[in-house]
Amino acid sequence: MSNKNFLNSEDTTGNFDTNDIENNKVLAAIGYIPVLFLIPLLASPSSPYAKFHANQGLILTLAAVALGIARSVLCSIFGFIPLIRVFIPEIISTAVSLAVLAYIIIGVVNAATGKARKLPFIGDFLNIIH
Repeated sequence: MSNKNFLNSEDTTGNFDTNDIENNKVLAAIGYIPVLFLIPLLASPSSPYAKFHANQGLILTLAAVALGIARSVLCSIFGFIPLIRVFIPEIISTAVSLAVLAYIIIGVVNAATGKARKLPFIGDFLNIIH
């Protein structure tokens, strides 16, 4: 990312029908809460806008699980080291939680405002839901 802003990810809003966007904003926003990506997919299966955000929500859910596993491993490793076992696991846990929360907020804001922006850094990893 040369001079691009971290939050300035690919915007594909122009690829979606404005009625579809208006009718599915709320469902699309719900899809960013980890595991709830299924709601826009099941509630509005014919909506490309809902499917786009369901796919981004799936990516976020998978990233949250991967980060949770990595956090557990790191916390276990640092838990064996005296002196730092008290604060390092807490710092790691807080950082992971804040990162996931930030991505949830970015996704919800994008969906609720009618934008079809991919999540920064992770938005291009998968395209399972079409």
